[in-house]
Order: sequence, then structure tokens, then C-alpha cells
Amino acid sequence: MAHLLIICAKRYNGHELWTLLGVLVKRGHTFEVVSQALLIKDELTLRPNNIDRLVWDITQPDVALFDAVCVVSGNMADTEAYWTDLYVARILKEFQAQNKPLSAICCSVPTLAPVARGVWVSFFPLVRSRHRLLDGGAILRNTSLTVDVQHRVITAENQMFSEMWGEEICNMLENLPPQYVMKDSGFTPKGSERRMTGPVRDAIDEARGYKMVLKKDKTTGKRLT
Repeated sequence: MAHLLIICAKRYNGHELWTLLGVLVKRGHTFEVVSQALLIKDELTLRPNNIDRLVWDITQPDVALFDAVCVVSGNMADTEAYWTDLYVARILKEFQAQNKPLSAICCSVPTLAPVARGVWVSFFPLVRSRHRLLDGGAILRNTSLTVDVQHRVITAENQMFSEMWGEEICNMLENLPPQYVMKDSGFTPKGSERRMTGPVRDAIDEARGYKMVLKKDKTTGKRLT
């Protein structure tokens, strides 16, 4: 039986959290949930739950008490707060140093960026998530679920894979091989990129991390795309 640390947003994704906990209980594992507040709520129903400790109460010696760590998403502001939290990054690095499984789902996957160099990951395809993971040296996959056996990291793209994600976490803890092996289909959508006005195009380019040089037709004065 393993004991897991669950880090979730204070306004958490109920489908992700309760599905994960259900899988852990079914497989005979225990857990402790920590967050940014002692009163956490489902982001949709706002149903409250009390927990015993904050994420910042977890010390380096505490990591020895856990066999794995899971990060669950929720309200975007609360979820992103973990991305740049240096205390959470230290916790993750300590789990990694002890070769214990790391896992995250949906918009919480970028939280793993400080420990993701060379790691294969699935993630919810936000531009800022992509940039953060790439900056951390992660190898991005187009599959909805990824089990990086070598680095002991399990990630999932969205809440619809919560159960499979939880099962793969248990499989790794129980020294079982991955149950779901997904492959990139290589499908590329056809069609041309939608034409947009200059300001919209500029905003997209900036979000992607680069700025385009504006060019105008010398005759009409219109911007060239």
C-alpha cells in the first residue's frame, strides 16, 4: 500500500480530484490532500471541504512519508499559482531526488516544469502552458495520456482521462507496466489559417512568444500577411 500527497487548487476540479481519490481507495492506497487554504471548494458546485494542512506545511522530511505526489487542477488562477510557487517546486524536486513518481493533469501539468527536463508529458494545450513546459525542457506529446517510465512521471491532458491517469499512477506504484499506451496519430488538420485583423494577429503572435515585423503594400498601404 502506498501513501500519496495530493496537491490541489483551493477551488479544485471535482471530477479530477474525486475520480483520482476513488481509484486510489479502490486500489488500496491512502493519501493526504493539501492546498492553498484549509477550506477548499469544488470550482463548480462550491461545495466546501476541510483539510488538515496547507501545501506550505509540507516540509522536506515529510516527503519521506509519501510514495508519490499528484497535482490536481481547478480554477485557472488557483492552478496557475502553483506554476511559479518556489516552495512547491522544492517539494517536487525532493520527490524527484528520491525517485518517487510525479504526476499532474490538465492545466496543472506546467507545475512540473521545474522537474520536467527531458520528460515526456501530455498537457492541456494552452499556449502559456506549452511555453512554460518547453522552457523547462519537457518533451511535449500530442497524446492525451503519457507515462514516462524512465523518469517516473504520469501526465494527462484533461479531466476526461482522470480515471486512466489514476490507474497509471497506481500501476507505477505497484511496479506494473503501463496499462494504456497511446500513440500520436500524426493527423494534421487541412485548410489555411484564418485571416485576422492586425491587432488580433499581433496578440496571437505575442502569446506565441514572437512579434512579427509589420509590412505594408507600398501602393495600397495595407498590411501584408
